[in-house]
Amino acid sequence: MKSRAPFAVFALLAILGLSVRADTIIIRGQEKPLIGNVKSENAKTVVVVTDPKKKKAEETIPSADIVEIFYENITPSTLTVKGGAYRTGKDAEKEAETDDPDTRKKALALAIASYLETLKTMTRDTNAQKYAARNLEYKVAILTLKQATDQLSTDRAIKKLQDFSKNFPDSWQNNIVLPAIAQLHLDSKEYKEAANAYQEIADMEVFSEGVRREAELKVVEVMVRDGKIADANRRLDALEKKAANNSATAARIKLARAEVFIEQKQLDPATKLLKEVLKTNNDKQIKAMAHNSLGECLYKDGKYEEAKWEFLWVDAVYNQDRHQRAKALYYLWKTFEQLNNAERAQECRETLIGDRQFAGSEYQRLAVSQVK
Repeated sequence: MKSRAPFAVFALLAILGLSVRADTIIIRGQEKPLIGNVKSENAKTVVVVTDPKKKKAEETIPSADIVEIFYENITPSTLTVKGGAYRTGKDAEKEAETDDPDTRKKALALAIASYLETLKTMTRDTNAQKYAARNLEYKVAILTLKQATDQLSTDRAIKKLQDFSKNFPDSWQNNIVLPAIAQLHLDSKEYKEAANAYQEIADMEVFSEGVRREAELKVVEVMVRDGKIADANRRLDALEKKAANNSATAARIKLARAEVFIEQKQLDPATKLLKEVLKTNNDKQIKAMAHNSLGECLYKDGKYEEAKWEFLWVDAVYNQDRHQRAKALYYLWKTFEQLNNAERAQECRETLIGDRQFAGSEYQRLAVSQVK
């Protein structure tokens, strides 16, 4: 029996008044992708035309919320047919989402080579084509990072990411690329380099105000990891003054204060701050961070039964951020071990290590290092 799915896709595009070359935009927190044509994009926003027949049928999306864009403005068309370089790259990239290391290694190499071949051949006459080409440059950098993560050697990947950021500073992809560079340095305990990477984001006017503020708080987080508590507190004092009328930023500053207390093993004031944040804030991202930090406090205080429920909130409800969920799974593994529940501990550990969505995350890498 032949699948009717392709006909359904064409019918949907016809209803929307779009050509079959419409772009697909994956947005954080939305189950369904947005179908349309990217009209403009930069580090702050991406504007998508959802119906070219209507003048106001546009959506403006914060670039920090973009997970992925699948561009269809690839020319010449020979690249997009079966056997063409672009189609081969897309198929290989999809095949790389496997737990089999040999298959993954071959697929990543083929995807990178195919995208590089596409970049050599494709046309860049229009903005749409230029956006598609820029995204392939980004794909090559990110896939190189995945390749390097598997091989536990990230220097080449960092160079690729840095080159992309330098060449395309005002791109939506830089909301992913620069934090990835910072995280790689942080994972390697290269605190100075990690702080510099986050400070670079905070200083770049192409980014939205929210992204820049978050980067400043990440600098504080790195300082705490590096044991520079006095510097972290001074920076938080300065940020607190700037955030007097911004409740979301004020909540993030409280979370950062709590992390400082946790690092100093002052668990009571940390717990008080975290409970205050949970009581007064409804933002899912902030709640995930607060539940994880509160769970960490309780865990370090030996209150494993109470800690368990904090981490379960993140795993089951506030699981939109893969890094926060990875942290919750890591601590659930450790917490269930303390509670002598070996089955649940193993389940959490295997999910964290085996699920590709956590690939390269700090807590997956930590878990892998502890089971070897």
